[in-house]
Amino acid sequence: MVHPRAEPPLPALPKGPTLRSIESEHHQERRATWTELFFDVVYVVAIARVAHELKQDPTLPGAAAFAGLFVLVWWSWIGVTIYEDRFDADDTADRLLLALQMLGVAALAVQIHDGVGVNAPGLALAYCGLRLLLILLYARAWRHIPEARPLAARYMAGFSLALLPWLASVFVPPPLRFCLWAAGIAIDLLTPLTARPLQGALPLSSSHMPERFGLFTIIVLGESVAAVVGGVAGQHWAATSVLTAVLSFVFAFAMGWLYFDNVKHATVNPGRRSAHAWVYTHLLLMMGLTASGAGAEMLIATPPGEPVSAAARWLFCSATASCFAAFAVIQRTTACSPDQQPRRAPRPGMLLVASGTMLLIGLGGDRLSPFLLTGGAGALAAFQLVAHHQRRAHARRGLE
Repeated sequence: MVHPRAEPPLPALPKGPTLRSIESEHHQERRATWTELFFDVVYVVAIARVAHELKQDPTLPGAAAFAGLFVLVWWSWIGVTIYEDRFDADDTADRLLLALQMLGVAALAVQIHDGVGVNAPGLALAYCGLRLLLILLYARAWRHIPEARPLAARYMAGFSLALLPWLASVFVPPPLRFCLWAAGIAIDLLTPLTARPLQGALPLSSSHMPERFGLFTIIVLGESVAAVVGGVAGQHWAATSVLTAVLSFVFAFAMGWLYFDNVKHATVNPGRRSAHAWVYTHLLLMMGLTASGAGAEMLIATPPGEPVSAAARWLFCSATASCFAAFAVIQRTTACSPDQQPRRAPRPGMLLVASGTMLLIGLGGDRLSPFLLTGGAGALAAFQLVAHHQRRAHARRGLE
């Protein structure tokens, strides 16, 4: 009698999130999942929409609106990224909640146009939806991971409290609406800082988090390159506009090179203060890179022989200055990994000098042409890159 062969049992599906923050026990690096990479795609659109708003209104109020909108987009990404770093389950419920997050980001991107005007109520509701979904994710972690309950409870309480001013802002006019927005985002940003004593037991990944930030940096750098291409495409092929575009690309490429070398060869300094400074300073860096692309597009669009507008000059110079300054702080909060000698790292002091130089150019460069402005930023970034690689070469020779 022939008995049918028993089929192997199906693998059990994950039941809720699991703690993933202690990678040293397994001696392996964590990498972003395909779901996380797909999740990042929607932020390409959101960043592009925010940059477009800045190009449409490069005045001081427009820059303030850009900063506020960028914080919302960036903070919504940070919230999910940090959660996935600690509690990534990648199960069905997790993927469905991430899909809803993507829809929420898409809704937020739709409302970004005139997001501080007619679409302000819709923008606030979209952001509230994103924060509510994040609270649900932490509720799952609280339910399934007992050791994570103190931290999850603190986050749920803080993020829930931050929802109240956002919801109230839907029913009040400006300027009270913007005061409520400021209160809501302040509570959101301060909540992780108040939870520092609880975060030590659930440290972030030293491999996964830098990779996730690097991927977001690629999105922002891509927007900068797209702005340069868009600026050239909208102009006649004059030598000055092409040169301005090339020098803008040199700045973006050099900053990307420096940043990714840092991500590859350095780790965040021990201590929760350094970790928080590293995370929050990335906001200034990402904002600066995005704004520098918008400023470069405006410089490229300047007709040959005409002076650069004060708005375009200040936008580009202040944005590039913030990039140098932010990268200096990031460099201060990181330590060389075992395979990198201290002399190989970019020096924060040199980066701060570059930042101050761009601010001085913004102050007194009213007679400079577009390609001289972008050339100044490109030259400073290229100098940092050359000095960085010279130090690496000296370090290698010292080890031989």
